[in-house]
Amino acid sequence: MAALLIALIIFGLYIYLKDTIKSDTNDSYEESSKAQSFSNFQSSTFYFEDVVVDVFIAVVKLTPDLHVLGDGVKERMREYALKTFKKIDGSAANTRTDHFASRINPKEQIKVKGLQKKVSDKLKYYDFQYKKEILICMWSLAYADGQATLDQQKLISIIGKAMGLPYTTCNKIETMFWQRMKAGKFGDYKEFEKRRNKWFEDEAERKAEKEFEKKRKENSNTNYSNSRKTNHSNLSPELQKAYSVLGIDPSASIDEIKNQKKKLLKRYHPDLFANQGEEMIKKATKKAQSINHAYEIIIRNL
Repeated sequence: MAALLIALIIFGLYIYLKDTIKSDTNDSYEESSKAQSFSNFQSSTFYFEDVVVDVFIAVVKLTPDLHVLGDGVKERMREYALKTFKKIDGSAANTRTDHFASRINPKEQIKVKGLQKKVSDKLKYYDFQYKKEILICMWSLAYADGQATLDQQKLISIIGKAMGLPYTTCNKIETMFWQRMKAGKFGDYKEFEKRRNKWFEDEAERKAEKEFEKKRKENSNTNYSNSRKTNHSNLSPELQKAYSVLGIDPSASIDEIKNQKKKLLKRYHPDLFANQGEEMIKKATKKAQSINHAYEIIIRNL
């Protein structure tokens, strides 16, 4: 009788443990399925509505002459975005990078106010490391062609503020970007310096051409007197270079020459490059000196 009772107790215990294990297994499977479903939903949501990609594309679209840039610049942009996505979202990095790359070439207008609101709504409560990587990537994208424009710098500041970061913190993150840049995290730094110098040279030529064309049109529209017009071929090489440095036409008045000098000195003031390292401060100082020297040559020859 005692043996039968023991047997019944053992059998009951076996049934209980069997049901418990089965229940736990089912619960684990359901939790795993839910997590997988959420992961798939998250990836698809990122693909169709990815605020971070919107932010990266916004800074890219502000790149001057983006439509004529070579594939090398755009490939760098893709590489920088991929590095960032691997840090903030390893599992979906390739998908998000492909989504970003597909939007580089097509014409697209992004409204800053709308983007600012989306960033504030969706990214403001992410941790600092996440926000930091987004801003550093924005800086790298802005400098992909050699130089960040004022519009790109303003956009980065706006996005940093929308994510709830103080102005001083945004400045520190910019310093972190330069530290990584000089450490070779975004490719060879010497090659970057060459691209940057080339950008400054090209920009000076573009500005000179625009100023010359603007002056030509103004002269044509107002029947400007030809008495002060000077043909470039009649100028000494030194004087031609001086006019080229200031980006003005030889027919410019004294007031126009003075205003152009002030405008350029304001743009290349060394203090504006304080966060970009000793090398950039030296280059800005040298540029300011060349502007002053060119102005003196022109004034002497009027």
